[in-house]
Amino acid sequence: MIEFITIVDHRRKKIGLKSRADVHRDGDWHETFHCWMMDHDRLLLQLRSDTKADFPALFDITAAGHLTAGETVRDGVREIQEELGLELTLDQLTPLGVFEDVIETDTFLDREFAHTYVYSYDGEAFTLDETEVADVVSVEIKALHALIDGTKSEVETTSVISGETRVVTKRDLVPHPTNYWEQVMAGVKAAQEERHD
Repeated sequence: MIEFITIVDHRRKKIGLKSRADVHRDGDWHETFHCWMMDHDRLLLQLRSDTKADFPALFDITAAGHLTAGETVRDGVREIQEELGLELTLDQLTPLGVFEDVIETDTFLDREFAHTYVYSYDGEAFTLDETEVADVVSVEIKALHALIDGTKSEVETTSVISGETRVVTKRDLVPHPTNYWEQVMAGVKAAQEERHD
């Protein structure tokens, strides 16, 4: 089944519909849902399945997906249930903002307006959709920030599922642009501080 996505202009005004493949081929702006999960001073990353068409076996946002034609951000929360098996509502998430997330490779140009949220994870059990997600790991937020800005070359992660540890380098991450990472890190830090108040 072809998945259709609403395309938007640089001001996020709707301008039409296209298939997901055409959107990525043509580099059209479109809207997505991103949910980062935070466990005190740690951030959770999903390990994408090695069968994924884009960025297989790389670490990425805890749960994310495209908003298909007719969907709102509130509908985007379905990604958390689909990928991780957790039933959450938008009201349980803290909004960080709408961030530009542009990834260009030899085969596509993905230009997203990412509606980005953080969720305070409290040890709930995940039920992974293994066609999408191979694992969920936690990493110290400060260490991940140091990896992103280049002051560290590797960080240690711990699987939330198995407890196994794994060393991760920047090459193991989906190549989100630095400005996207910086906005996420600033938002997560603010959410951490709010929790401690």
